[in-house]
Amino acid sequence: MYRPGHSLQWSIRITGCCLSVLCLTISAAVAVDIAPATKLNQVALQPELAAHLNGAPVYRLTLDVLTQMAQLEKPKTRSTDILDNIINNRLLTDKMRSQFSDEELQASRRVAFEPDVVLDNQLSGYLRTVYRKDLEASISKLPGGKLDALIQEQGKLGEDELNTVFGTRNRVILDYTLGTAQQAAAAQVTVLRCNFAAATSISLYDVFRRQNVQGRVEFFNRNRDFIRQQAQLYLANRYVLDWARLRFGEAALKDLRQAVEEQNSVRAIKSLHGIGADTDSESRLLNQLAAEVKPKEVSVYFRNHKEEFKRIVSVRSRHIRLDNEVQARQVAELARQGSNFASLAQQFSTAADARQGGDMGMIAHNGQLSWLEQLAYMQEPGKVSAPIRAAVAPDEKAHWEIVLVEQRNEGYQDPSSEEVRYQASRALAQEKAIRQLTDLQTQLRKNARIDVNKTVLTN
Repeated sequence: MYRPGHSLQWSIRITGCCLSVLCLTISAAVAVDIAPATKLNQVALQPELAAHLNGAPVYRLTLDVLTQMAQLEKPKTRSTDILDNIINNRLLTDKMRSQFSDEELQASRRVAFEPDVVLDNQLSGYLRTVYRKDLEASISKLPGGKLDALIQEQGKLGEDELNTVFGTRNRVILDYTLGTAQQAAAAQVTVLRCNFAAATSISLYDVFRRQNVQGRVEFFNRNRDFIRQQAQLYLANRYVLDWARLRFGEAALKDLRQAVEEQNSVRAIKSLHGIGADTDSESRLLNQLAAEVKPKEVSVYFRNHKEEFKRIVSVRSRHIRLDNEVQARQVAELARQGSNFASLAQQFSTAADARQGGDMGMIAHNGQLSWLEQLAYMQEPGKVSAPIRAAVAPDEKAHWEIVLVEQRNEGYQDPSSEEVRYQASRALAQEKAIRQLTDLQTQLRKNARIDVNKTVLTN
C-alpha cells in the first residue's frame, strides 16, 4: 500500500522543474493581431460553441479559458478580441504548415521539452488557473481530500531495473537520452500504480520523456525522490485533463489544446518572419530574403538609416593598475570624488606607464584590440570605471584595472563593408517578411467564412 511521502495537495500545480514551462508569460494567451478584424456573421449556434470557422467548430471552452488568461494581465481584454486571435491563429497555422517544418514551428524544442509535453503542461496550467475552485472541489471529494488517494502503490525502483534502463553507475555519460531498448525497459518499470482510469499505471518512461535535460540527469543519477515527485506531478496533470474532458467533452478539450498549440506555432511563425526577434535570429525565410537583397537596396538603406551604422573610431584613455581589489576600490573612489586621474596613476599604478599618468594614448579601432583596449572602448567618456579584474592566464598574478576615457571619436561604418551589407540586408529581409505575413493574413481573413454565436457578441 502506498504511504504518502509527498503530498499531492493542490499547491503542486506550478512546482517541479518539469512544470517550469507553465511559467510562460500570460500574455502568450493573446497573439498579436496582424490582420484587421473582418465583419463577423452573427448566427445561433449550440451553447457550447463560440463560432464556426469555415464550417469547423470553435468551442466556448477555448474562448473562455484564453479570455480569462489574457484578462489576468489586461483586465479590459474583450472576448471578441480573443476570438479574433483564435481565428487568426487557426487560419495562419493551417496555411503555414505547408511552408515550414514541424521543427521550425515547435519552439518548445529549444528548451528540450517534447512538444506534446509542453502542450500538456500549458493546457493543465491554464485549466488550473481558470477553474481552480472547481478543481479543488473535485479533489475535496476524494478520500482525505487529496490526490494521494489515487495512488495505490509506489514502484520499488530497484537498482537492477534502473541499471537495465540507465546502465551501470560508474560510467561516463555523454548523452542523457534513452535508446529504443532502454525506452522499452523503462516502460516496464512502474513508478506509481493508481486507482485512476486515465492512468492506472505510470511507468518510468512516462515520466522520463516529460523531462528536460536537467530532469533527465536526475533520472540517470537514480534520484528516486525526484522520480516519484515527477510521477506525482504527471498524475496531477492527468487528473486535471481528465476532469476537463468529463466536464466539457473530448471535442471541446481537443479544440482548446489545438488553440494553445496554434498560439505556440504562431509565435514561431512570427519569429521566423522577424516579428519579436532581432535581425540576427536564425530563419530560413529571412536568410532567403536577405540573399535576394541587391547592392543598390543596401546603399539606399544605409543612407536612410545612417545612425544605425555609427561606430567608435578611436578613444583616448588612461588606466590605473593595482594588485589588490581593496586598494583598487579605494583608488577608484578617490577618482570618482574628483582627484586627478593622472596623478593617482602616478602615485598608485603598478603598470609600466604609471609615470606617464597611465596614458594609453589614442586607441584606433584597427584590427585586434587588447583586453585593456576593449575595456576602454566599453566605457562612457568622462566616467571612471569600476575596478575590473584583468583577464590573465592561470599562472599569472591577478590585478585590477581602472579606466577613464577622456575622449571618444565616432564615425560611420564603410558603406561598402560586409558588416553594412549584412545588417542592411537582414533588416530589409525582415521588413519584407513582415509585409508578406500581413498581406497573407489579411487575405486569409477575407476568404474565410466566420459564423459567430450571437451570445459571444452580446456577453
